[in-house]
Amino acid sequence: MLMTRITKNPDTRKEELIDIAEELFAVKGYEETPVSDIVKKAQVAQGTFYYYFKSKDEILDSVVDRLISGIAAFIREQSQRDDINAIQKIINSIKMFYQFGTEHEGLISFFHQEKNSLLHIKMGKKTEAAIVPIFADVIQQGVEEGVFDTKYPREASSVIFSCWDRLFDSSRFTSTSPESKKRLIVAGFSIIERVLGVQNGSLTGSIVEMLEVHNGE
Repeated sequence: MLMTRITKNPDTRKEELIDIAEELFAVKGYEETPVSDIVKKAQVAQGTFYYYFKSKDEILDSVVDRLISGIAAFIREQSQRDDINAIQKIINSIKMFYQFGTEHEGLISFFHQEKNSLLHIKMGKKTEAAIVPIFADVIQQGVEEGVFDTKYPREASSVIFSCWDRLFDSSRFTSTSPESKKRLIVAGFSIIERVLGVQNGSLTGSIVEMLEVHNGE
């Protein structure tokens, strides 16, 4: 008995392949996921994959672009809320970033490998371009609310992003102890508080609580 071939809308099929690639990259790692695994899970021919993507690197770009768009959409949604202040918007975004890093640890670890430094830089630039302007608006809101004290919201947003990227680079993907990682993260957000001119502990208190919940303390 011949199986009926399922024909899908091209956009639907492409999104399905990106969904599967993202899932496999997160679980198995990018290098450990051959194209054959993606097409097997999608139940399509190898040629179908190459109709949409020239290579595994290209579908990785699509995965990254969609992840960045999702992050930016969340932060933009937070920035537009009128029921919370600027500090809570920053905290909510930080928590989302941490959750994202936890759920995609294998993929992010791949980006942070020295041999993938150019890819890491490329991803960083895309993320910065998408997020820094939104954060600048939140910081400006905080200045107007009187909870932040900085004359340079855009520059402060850029510094925060750089610090953020460094925190994930140094704390999540080294062999340091959990306590050392916690110390580094708390120290980093203490620095961010200084950049924002916010009251000491306004961010770090929530971050410590988040880390303790994550680590089951």
